[in-house]
Amino acid sequence: MKKRILFSIFSVFCFLFFSCGESGYSLVLWNNPEAGISEGDIVKVFVKSNISHTYIIAIPSSKNKIEIPLWQISEPEKKSDIIKLSEFYSEYEHTYASVKLDGLPVRSEPVNTAKQVYRLRKNEIIRVLYEGEGQIPTNGKGNLPGKWLKVLMEGGTSGWCFSYNLELFERQGNNLLVSGTKQEEVFEEDEVLSAILLENWVPEYFGGMIKTGRYNLSLFSPDYGFSFGTFPVLEQKESNEDFSIPEEENGSFEKPDFKKSLAGKGFMEILNSMETKVLSLKTPDFNKSWKYSGIKKAADGSYTFDSNSVTVFPRGRKNITVQFTDSDGKTKSENFIAVSENIALLAEDEIERRQEELVGIARHGPVFHSSNYGTIIFNSENSVTWKNYQLLVPALVSKSALGSVTVSVEYYLSNQLKGDYDGILTFHFIGMEKPVNFLYKMDAGGLRLEDAAKAEIKGNLVLSRGTSPLVMYFSKMSSN
Repeated sequence: MKKRILFSIFSVFCFLFFSCGESGYSLVLWNNPEAGISEGDIVKVFVKSNISHTYIIAIPSSKNKIEIPLWQISEPEKKSDIIKLSEFYSEYEHTYASVKLDGLPVRSEPVNTAKQVYRLRKNEIIRVLYEGEGQIPTNGKGNLPGKWLKVLMEGGTSGWCFSYNLELFERQGNNLLVSGTKQEEVFEEDEVLSAILLENWVPEYFGGMIKTGRYNLSLFSPDYGFSFGTFPVLEQKESNEDFSIPEEENGSFEKPDFKKSLAGKGFMEILNSMETKVLSLKTPDFNKSWKYSGIKKAADGSYTFDSNSVTVFPRGRKNITVQFTDSDGKTKSENFIAVSENIALLAEDEIERRQEELVGIARHGPVFHSSNYGTIIFNSENSVTWKNYQLLVPALVSKSALGSVTVSVEYYLSNQLKGDYDGILTFHFIGMEKPVNFLYKMDAGGLRLEDAAKAEIKGNLVLSRGTSPLVMYFSKMSSN
């Protein structure tokens, strides 16, 4: 009696959780390098798990057994039937496809009006199983070129898809790469790659500064960005006036418009002919260059340079993500945007604007005096001398501070504050670690400074004044 009960329990357990015993043989449909099997292999199946949705199979030419997802192999059958199935699938044994069109439908039958069973994403990789007969889709002018293919999606959904918007390729090694992509190739027909190579790529955060006109000059520099080494192409073509680099009167050089200069010049051919091509990536936190000679394109639309440590992922026409390996061997990524503005000129203009603001204060004085808070003298080259400021110690100014001060303009006023103040000045006292910020306003009689230590500041934008701040008024004095 006990044996019957135990057997019944075991049978129920097998029904709920497993299909017990040897199930037969299956054909591998999707490459699984970790399991040591590839599409086209015939494997022995032992157990099917109804809980984890996996099969336990024997690895070919091995006594080892492993667990793999149900969808990666065909339904178990007799070995003779699986051999016939393998022969039927042999034409597309290692064939995959990359999807060209976002939302491309997969249908239950090889007919364009059949029920949709799946919608593909652009650049999604699918497995091609075999070719079938069906109704050819039209585009209003005639039949589209292509054929109906039975395809398998990662995860197990299968159906029919017309090949017009698919790019078929054979698996190479364990990587699913688009057919024909080699480490040494640069794609002359690849419009996306050509466009990327011609752009001026800067850190993504530059976009916000350019849009608002508020610059953090410690982070905004023409040295920061990502380059494919295309600038030397122009240097090699200096003999052609279309490629010459214009020199400004002050002796500085303006970066040429690559698109205009290289239009119709066979840019990819020129790039390929360069003996040395260099990728360079520089941000406030990272600076490195890599030599490369070729580019390969992956099925997901990314481009890997033959240094094998840099991959570029296009994100629309004006955005890319660059993935790279840092000095510690860690994989990192940075986002960049394409800009048409001359970063060097923008930075120079901003430096000049800030300097003019300080010059304007000096011209208004340059000596300002307060009976309580001392005398401030605006000297040349951002230099200030502040005498007799003892009442500000230690609340605002450190005891260790000296009277010699460097003054700068580093912050911007919100629209709410612009009517009441002319700007904000940052005083760097020698001997004092942290700077001191003052909102300022000039009038006919002198200069008003307001402590901004408790002001609300976001980034480099002053949003509102602090509560109960110290306000100081300095009258204009003759410098004699």
